[in-house]
Amino acid sequence: MEMTGRVMVVFPGSLGDFLCFLPALEVIGRLSPRGVSFVGRTELFDLVRQLSYITQTTSIDSGSLTALFVPDSERNRKNNLLLFSAVSQVLSWFGHSRPEVQANLAGMVPGQVRTFAFFAGQGNCHASAYYLGCVGVQEIRCPTLVVGRQEKQWVDHYWKECGWHSLTKVLVMHPGSGGRKKRWAAEGFATVARWWREQRNCQVLILLGPAEDQEEEQWRQVGKVETNLSLLQVAALLQRADLYLGNDSGLSHLAGAVGARGVVLFGPTLPQSWRPLGGALAVLRNVAYRYRMPDAVGISLSEISAEEVITALLRQMGGCLSPA
Repeated sequence: MEMTGRVMVVFPGSLGDFLCFLPALEVIGRLSPRGVSFVGRTELFDLVRQLSYITQTTSIDSGSLTALFVPDSERNRKNNLLLFSAVSQVLSWFGHSRPEVQANLAGMVPGQVRTFAFFAGQGNCHASAYYLGCVGVQEIRCPTLVVGRQEKQWVDHYWKECGWHSLTKVLVMHPGSGGRKKRWAAEGFATVARWWREQRNCQVLILLGPAEDQEEEQWRQVGKVETNLSLLQVAALLQRADLYLGNDSGLSHLAGAVGARGVVLFGPTLPQSWRPLGGALAVLRNVAYRYRMPDAVGISLSEISAEEVITALLRQMGGCLSPA
């Protein structure tokens, strides 16, 4: 795929989608001589701005983007003039099925607009492979994020504030997800946390997102809870942790991107399309259970037991834990 001038990338996905898209974005960045202008979700900008080829970020919820859904007009062109004025080419995974969006984009950047369908599981492939295919790359690549010096210093300070020393082993757990149907039973996470704390010098850190903001008190009975960290801080914690345990979620993809080791649990979603790439993350999914109970909401202990998860975590650690 040939790139000329500054390229604008429009991508509407949330954290997990974005990390699956990241290898394709890196390809675009390498091929763009004047950098990439990224239009996407505001909550991703801390991560996006760490990428050396990103020259500008714009919220996909800004008025200039919503105007793309309005039939072409002179006023619409004027409203979008500033956003598109320095752009030579647009690659968009937004509005592919809407003719008015494509027409408006073509009017802003004549002859240099390509739109693609957003990945929603279509095709027998991983999301990253799909997005790479859009930019002409056939082999799958893993997303990689580098934790910066400032974030590493922050996590060193965090460790000291918690009273943890260099020999302390930390299990980071993210019991949430974007949907209840993808969440493993809370009792499972609690059982794993109890097992972990029984080992010598082991601590449990639980990361909660906006979808779990009413559950903070419940999880404080299980381990140390953090709720308001930036994505860069979360990335630093995930990289520093000895093990990670989570559901199919954006944070699990972030764990893979920073090279974490651990286990990710799948229920209704397909690992072959959505599993985190990178790191050393094992996937657990009970295919037989899903075949018998395809409409089950959530991941029960009957589907994946706490014993299975503990065994998988031990395998990831090389069986090197010893009881207190």
